Amino acid sequence: PKIGLDFARVLRTALRQDPDVLLIGEMRDRETAEIGLRAAMTGHLVFSTLHTLNAAAAVSRLIDMGAEPFLVAASLKAVLAQRLVRKLCVQCSADAPLSDTARAWLERRGPSAAQADRPWRAARGCHQCNHTGFRGRLAVYEFLDLDRDALDAIRRNDLTAFQRRAELLPGFVPLADAGIEVARRGLTSIEEVMRVLSGLEDRPADAAQSQRLDEDGVAKLLSA
Repeated sequence: PKIGLDFARVLRTALRQDPDVLLIGEMRDRETAEIGLRAAMTGHLVFSTLHTLNAAAAVSRLIDMGAEPFLVAASLKAVLAQRLVRKLCVQCSADAPLSDTARAWLERRGPSAAQADRPWRAARGCHQCNHTGFRGRLAVYEFLDLDRDALDAIRRNDLTAFQRRAELLPGFVPLADAGIEVARRGLTSIEEVMRVLSGLEDRPADAAQSQRLDEDGVAKLLSA
């Protein structure tokens, strides 16, 4: 800082090299966000990260940092949110009934969320997993591929309309729903999903959301 070598100045210097693709480790202030967005407007492919609760919150985060809504709408193409959950140990995990707390949390996601065609799995613990019940981690994703209607809502700075449109985008699966499906497949426990994702989207799932969580969408999600 004493010599003026800050994040924004380094980013400007990188742009003078005429890159085709630019990776910004994190957009942490207004200047960095605006430089990154304007770079995207001028033909550069820009990747960056933000700290937000979910994919849709990235838009409000950029605007809160001071980026103009029209600039966000003109530059933003897609947003990917992710959380890491621990994988159940394949040696010792076992079938287990849902706890009352887990069932109540699942039912808030929709009438059918607590139902499954196979038993839920739970962590037990053995020497293979150092008696933790888990080995390794996997990512749960939420992807927004923004369309014209979503971008128009951003341009108007109508974040409520943007949120409604984001939930209806083709292929969109909320983080919590994606985590539930991973637990249904026996890859992690529902308690682990609750630990990581509870509170991010505590709202009832409507029919449209339930319909989006189809087998093809989840298969693409898990193979990404």
